[in-house]
This record gives sequence, C-alpha cells and structure tokens, in this order.
Amino acid sequence: MKPSYQLLDSGNGKKLELVGGYKLIRSSPLSLYKPTFPKEWESPSATYHKNESGSGHWEFHTNIPESFLIEFEKMQFKTKLTPFGHIGLFPEQATNWRKIQSLRKEAKNKSVLNLFAYSGASTIACAKTGYSVCHVDASKGMVDWARENAKANGLSEHPIRWIVEDVQKFIKREIKRGKTYQGFLLDPPTFGRGSKGEVWKIEDDLLPLLEDLMILCDFKPDFVVLSCHSQGFGPEALRRILSSLIQRKGKWDLGELTIQEKSGNLFPAGSSVFFEGT
Repeated sequence: MKPSYQLLDSGNGKKLELVGGYKLIRSSPLSLYKPTFPKEWESPSATYHKNESGSGHWEFHTNIPESFLIEFEKMQFKTKLTPFGHIGLFPEQATNWRKIQSLRKEAKNKSVLNLFAYSGASTIACAKTGYSVCHVDASKGMVDWARENAKANGLSEHPIRWIVEDVQKFIKREIKRGKTYQGFLLDPPTFGRGSKGEVWKIEDDLLPLLEDLMILCDFKPDFVVLSCHSQGFGPEALRRILSSLIQRKGKWDLGELTIQEKSGNLFPAGSSVFFEGT
C-alpha cells in the first residue's frame, strides 16, 4: 500500500500535500522560492487561508469527510482539517519514529514519557516498539484524538497512560511520586497555554523542564528525542542544552527535520536531537 501522505511540492510561501487522496494547500512561511511543479497546484481539494492573528479557515473546493484514516510509516492515523490548519500529523517526525523502533530490543519493561504529545503519533511508535507510554498534552481534544489513533493501530489494551494536564505541573508531581522513566520525547511549542491557562515560553521554560525530566531518570536516560520549530533553537543549540544535563555516555544524532518532496528536494521542517545512551 502506498503511503497516504505525500508532500508534492512547496513554494511561494505554501506547501502542497496529498493526504488520503485529497490535495491540500497550506501555508509555509519559509518556502520563499518558486514551486518545482506549478501544474500540480491546479484543482486542489482544499486551501487553508491563514490570517494575521495566527488562526484562519479552510476553503473547500470539493467535498472532504470531517475525518478519515490514512496510513503512514506503517501506522494508521485519523486525519481531519482543523481550524488552525493542522491535519493531525507531523510527517517530518518519521525519522525519529524509525529511530525509536530501532530500539526494540531495549524496550521490554521500560517506560517512555511523551510530552506535548498532540495526536499521538510518537506514542504509537513507542507502543508498537514495546515501550509502556505516558502521553501528556494540555488539550483534552488532542488526547481523545490520540486515543482514537491508538485504537486504530490495535493498541487499545497496550499500557498507555493518557494525561490531560499542563506538562510542567505533571512532571513536578511525578517527581514527588518517585516515578521513573527511561525514555523521553518532546516537541515543545514556541509559546503555549496549559489546560488552566498556564503560559509556556520555550526560551524561559525548556531548560527547567529538561532538568526536571532528568530527575525522573537519575540524569541517565536510555534515549531522548527533542525537536522544535522555534527560531534560534537549532540542532546544535538543542544538543548543548541536553548534553549539559545528561550524565552518561551515548550517541548523538542531530540535524534538520525534513520531508522529501515528489521532486526529491527536502522540505525543512524543524530541528531535532536524538540521544541514545551506551
């Protein structure tokens, strides 16, 4: 079966995606170049128009179901077009999912903490690898969506804790409870609000959060996946932050998150660091 997601092209501040057979145009502010395949952009199924406040709306050119399943990286995902222009999937994370799955031999009886966990793709990758997972997101709607994705992948009975809470407050409580984890995944936003209006700013809150996470593993994690899309937080900056906290030897894999387009060009979509203890 061919993947149900493909990045067809990008340019002129937009990207053209094929999602479950529907051709979608979404904004892409860094795509400041000309499209490779101009004719591909003709007759889209829907176009997302972003406004100055950061939200926007979809313009539908054909009928699209409210939600539908797609297959990507051998996993099933519920997809829907949200008012914020999201589709419920960040395909640039596929490289990290494959790295997690390469740790299959190490996963038995070990727990992973997935923070800012969104609709659960990384949770599913960890669960399919054999890890127990704690999935944390401040949005109940996103956690419900992640549960549906887990069910679609036959993981309803897998040991996954579903937590709707502010990430920082939850971690503080886990420390008090004496909880331990061996792996960590986080893709923090530049700015966000918790379930009760708590403010998150990556420049202020990332380092304290990572310090708390290291307490949960005695500063010796089996692995950490840290990615972000914030200006100034490139791969080397993320590595420096993490390496200043981790107290064990390991391998580092860092670089840009990318998605391969139909042309073979790579679409830049963020920064990532993967640490694996040795």
